[in-house]
Amino acid sequence: MTVLRLLAALLSCNAAAHAAELQSLTDRPITLPQGNIDLTLHGTYTNWGNGLFGLTPGSIDGETVAIGADFGATDQVQLGLGVALPIHPGAAFGSLLANALFTVDPRIAVRLDAGYERVGINGGTDIRNDHANGYFGGLGAAIKVPITEAVSFVTGQNGAVGFGHFNNIGLGTAGLYFGATGLTPTSSDFLIVSGNDSGGSDANIGINLPAGLLVQPDPRVAVTLQAGYSAVIRTSGLTGTLHFVPLALEAVVSPAPALDVGARFSLEGYVGASDERLRLGASYFDLRALMIWFRFRA
Repeated sequence: MTVLRLLAALLSCNAAAHAAELQSLTDRPITLPQGNIDLTLHGTYTNWGNGLFGLTPGSIDGETVAIGADFGATDQVQLGLGVALPIHPGAAFGSLLANALFTVDPRIAVRLDAGYERVGINGGTDIRNDHANGYFGGLGAAIKVPITEAVSFVTGQNGAVGFGHFNNIGLGTAGLYFGATGLTPTSSDFLIVSGNDSGGSDANIGINLPAGLLVQPDPRVAVTLQAGYSAVIRTSGLTGTLHFVPLALEAVVSPAPALDVGARFSLEGYVGASDERLRLGASYFDLRALMIWFRFRA
């Protein structure tokens, strides 16, 4: 009887250890399995090397923090919520977004996003804090197609806070927050439609054609190189199109089965505008960001 109990205990420990084995990014399902939860803490440092639209001297920068929760409702449906906050300069409320992914193939999931953003100026002692209420919707996909055992073609993200780059930049104690829809080159979605209730009734359409190669030399380490083309089309006020060729390098380390630590350096890659009045006053390398995140799986 003692031997049988010992055998049962060993089998139970082996099953638990197997369940807790680290799964590489390449081998993970495109959406979370039913009942699984991902919690993400995401920080972004934004730096514009040529000031704000060429109107301020030198570089300007700022930081945001985002918190997201993603849940596997079924093995084919993943739901997520996220909130992003500008923290420096000008700490304030920023963006709220909801996300859903639907698996259509073991390698492909359709992504839907919708949300609200409070865009405008925060902080500062000698400047008025004006804001506008912005709303957006997005359609995209998370795709992961293995090419070899260690290399996969990828596009998009499968987490709520992976929707895009939450921009906050400023000088001194005043910051300008324009969220993830003012500029959309590094968004996860192919199509983003946004607008706000400002006096000019600004409205944008973002179109993204992203592509990436994920290299997984070890189950604990993954490196992704991403590039593509992006256009931001202004449909009201001063109309026209901004053109971008974004570039990003991302690394993810998984020190434990329940934890991912990631870092990403990206260039918005501004290359020009259809109307001289829309020019950002920036070169290709001027609009850059560094993102660091921690993702906990349960």
